[in-house]
Amino acid sequence: MNIFSKMDELIDLTDNEKTLVDFIKNKRFDFINLEIEDICSQCFVSKSTIYRLCKKLDLSGISQLKVAVSAGLKDYVKDDIDYDFPIKSNQTQYEVLDSLKTIYSSTVNSTYNLIDLHELNVIVLQLKKAKFIDVYTSAGNLFFAENFKFQMAEIGVNINVPEEEYLQHLTASTSDETHIAIVISFGGRGRCTSSITGLLKETKTPIILITSTDDNPLKKHAKYILYMSSFENHFNKISSFSTRLSLLYILDIIYACYFKLDYDKNLKYKTDAYKRMRKFPKDYEC
Repeated sequence: MNIFSKMDELIDLTDNEKTLVDFIKNKRFDFINLEIEDICSQCFVSKSTIYRLCKKLDLSGISQLKVAVSAGLKDYVKDDIDYDFPIKSNQTQYEVLDSLKTIYSSTVNSTYNLIDLHELNVIVLQLKKAKFIDVYTSAGNLFFAENFKFQMAEIGVNINVPEEEYLQHLTASTSDETHIAIVISFGGRGRCTSSITGLLKETKTPIILITSTDDNPLKKHAKYILYMSSFENHFNKISSFSTRLSLLYILDIIYACYFKLDYDKNLKYKTDAYKRMRKFPKDYEC
């Protein structure tokens, strides 16, 4: 059920809890982006009021509440764009361009609002600490995993992206605590993804799950979660315009935050590598 509908059904709210609910509904984007101290200040409520409301909504804390609010915006706020079928047969080329521009802008904003900064910081530090980084995904998402692998290779970090199903299972079964796994799965529906996360759990490999805000059975295996924008239907659509951009944005965020941990060192490594490569341009330039 949409989080706003759940709020509407709550009974026996205190006056402070009602004030907080009104703030969340009327200033949705402010709520998502504000720190808990600022929310308390603007609503004139205590942190305990926020945690009581979370408990009544069956949520573990404010991070989950922010995710739920951001996910609920797609139903609560009516857009003029149809994310699944944004292109119509009678549209002009200008209208097609404008529709995709709207989708991309909305997707980036939605993904931005879904990022838990504390979770992101912990994830980047865990990636830095890990001896091996493995990325598990399938189909079109493999292109984005390979692009992430390329980005990290440019700063001297090796990423393993097993593509074939057997190799994915073999890699997962031989993994351990020195590895960290990034699993990309919109809904966790595939049997292959489910068995891989099961293997990773058994080998005690920490899992970073990149997924939608919809229910995903893989969440129970994940130690860390980053959420993609989830405007689109997983199957019934023209293309994955929004989901694809959201995933690219998240992987770019991870790369950028990792890069800045050792900014000068990483910048030197990358520029020095390309200086050496330019000595032999015909060998690599297309």
